[in-house]
Formats: sequence, structure tokens, C-alpha cells
Amino acid sequence: MNRQNRIREKWIVLAVSLGVILNPLNTTMITVALPSIQTDFQLDAADISWLIASYFIISAVFTPLIGKLSDAYGRKNIYLIGLGLVVVSSILAPLSSSMLVLLFMRGIQAIGTSALYPAGIGIIRNTIHHNQNRVIGTLSVFATTSAAFGPTISGLLIQFGGWPIIFYVNLPVLAIGLILTILYIPRDEKSSKKTYKWDGIGILLFSGFVTCWMVFLLALEEQFQWGTLIIAILLTFLFCLYEMRIEEPFINVNFFRKNMNISLIYVQYILSTVIFFAILLSIPTFLQSVLQASSQAAGMTMLSLSVFAMIFTPIATRWMERAGFRMPLFISAIIGLAGNYYYLLLRNILCCFGSASCWQLQELTMGSKISDCKIYFILS
Repeated sequence: MNRQNRIREKWIVLAVSLGVILNPLNTTMITVALPSIQTDFQLDAADISWLIASYFIISAVFTPLIGKLSDAYGRKNIYLIGLGLVVVSSILAPLSSSMLVLLFMRGIQAIGTSALYPAGIGIIRNTIHHNQNRVIGTLSVFATTSAAFGPTISGLLIQFGGWPIIFYVNLPVLAIGLILTILYIPRDEKSSKKTYKWDGIGILLFSGFVTCWMVFLLALEEQFQWGTLIIAILLTFLFCLYEMRIEEPFINVNFFRKNMNISLIYVQYILSTVIFFAILLSIPTFLQSVLQASSQAAGMTMLSLSVFAMIFTPIATRWMERAGFRMPLFISAIIGLAGNYYYLLLRNILCCFGSASCWQLQELTMGSKISDCKIYFILS
């Protein structure tokens, strides 16, 4: 490969990387802004939680859907549309006059960022022909690191421009990504494959059961909604039954049923992701709402997580390349358990960090707020 092609590939990887980081970055940046948004729009905790929950629901539905759209209509085209949607939402979201408008803008943002990962991976597979797996692994590192840095970035910037500034952060990233995509990512070749059959019923069932499970989990703090739980289980069962019987399903349930080892890997990945985002999403809110820390202090506290993620993710990747996956995963689980136990031991120290003085720590530990500490740390 000549030097010019290598340089072109590097620009392609950079263009895709800038798009891939936007979904996890915008997922976690808003956590530090939630108390400010809640105050501005006079919302309760259940209402404000939908800013995060709706983002996850839309991303879960649209990521596999847009993956198929990019196969059918061209990866570069879908990638540019995704970038355009994020541009629109990033400009209009700070101008929201109500919670409903802000939710709508976040929904557009979620659709746009959900388009970037599957389309970006497809671009890499079509244009990068050597060290392809390592490049895709690098994209995962970018995504994880950006998610970890989200609370720190927003915590520092909110001090200067309030919660709207977290949306403007996207604009320089989007500008560079658009320029690089137009200049360096090649045009899509016309596909000669057969026309896709869209599984409309499967998409509706999938959206329905994901939404019901999210509503049920969000309501647990106040009440146990038996009706929502029954509907969620029923929709999940109907979705799996329907997807197993059609030729081109939205989610290939039969593949997971016949390959249990791969299914267990997915389950493990889901559980580790839940833990990762539970920490990223709960601790900034805990620091500000319970300990009354500033957004800047919350952001700086989360910086340690960002730094450790940036340092140890590539180290763990190289370790797994040499030693396999079993031992690194086992040791990481042990370290995770030890870390959570250490959280519980240090809750009083963390409460002291978030309080103005030590006598306030005594009030926290003797009052009702210590139960809040336990809840947050159990979640994380």
C-alpha cells in the first residue's frame, strides 16, 4: 500500500471515530446537567429521568434498524444523514422552551447518533483492508473513553454557559466529521443484492417491550407496577415467538437460540455495560443532588474514572490478545466486586468530600441522606 492510501485510511478512521464517540458522549454528558434542567423546567425526578431513558430506548431500537438501512441505501449516505440530525438537534435543543421540546430534540439526537455507529463500522469494513479488527477495537476504545469523559466535560463547561452548552460541544466535532466524511470517505457502490423485507411487526414489538421494561424499572422507586411488568413479559415473549417464525427478522432470535455460547457473551456484555453506565449516570447526580456538590466538583470527581478508562482499556485489549479472554474477564470481575465493596466502606469519606464541613457529615450519617448514599452506591 502506498503512502497516499495509508494517509487516506487514517482520515477515514478519524472521520468515523468522531461520529462513533457522539452517542456515548451525549449519553453521559447530560448526567451532570440534570439538576440544572430539573430546576429550570420545575420537574420531579421521574420526569427528568426520561431524558436518559428515552435516549437509551431510541438508541436500542434505531441502531439495528439503521444498520439495515445503511446496507440498503449506502453507508456514507446514512452516515451523513446521522451527522446532519445531530447538527440540527445540537443547535435547537438549547433553545427548548419546555421539557417536551427538549425530549423531542434529544430523540432526534439519539436517532442521529444511532446511525453513526453501524454505518461507521460498515464504512470501515468496506474501506480498511488491513488490521481491520484492530481498527474496530480502537473505535470501541474511543467510544468507551468518550463516555467516561462525558461527565467531566459537561461538569467543567456548565460553569460557564449552563446546561445548553453541553449540546454546543457537539458542533466542532460535527464540523470536522462532516468535512472529513465528504472529502475522504468514498461514495457507496450500488448494491446488487435483493431488496430487504422490513420486519415492521418485529420492530413494533421490540420497541414496545423495551419501552415497557424501561417504564417498569423507572417506576420501581415509587411503586411496583404489576400491569406494566405483565405487559413487558408478554411483549417480550410475543417478540421472540414472532421473530423465530419469519424469514428475515429484525433480531435473529434463532441465531442466539442455536448459539448459546455467543448468547452468553452478549448477556455478559449487557451486564457489564449496565454496571458501567450505572456508575457513569448515578454518581454525578448523587454528588450534586445528595451531597450538594457543584457541577464542576462532580465533573472533576468523574475525571478519575475517565483517566483510568483511557489508560487501562488499551492495556486490557493487548492483554486479551496475548492471554485470551477468560483470565482478564475473571480478574476484572474480582476487581469490580472489590471496588464496589470499597465504595461502601468509603461512603462517609465521600459524603465528607461533598459537604462543606465535617459537622455536615455527621448530619448526613445520622439523618436520612445516608440511605440515599447506600442506594446510589448499591446501584453503582
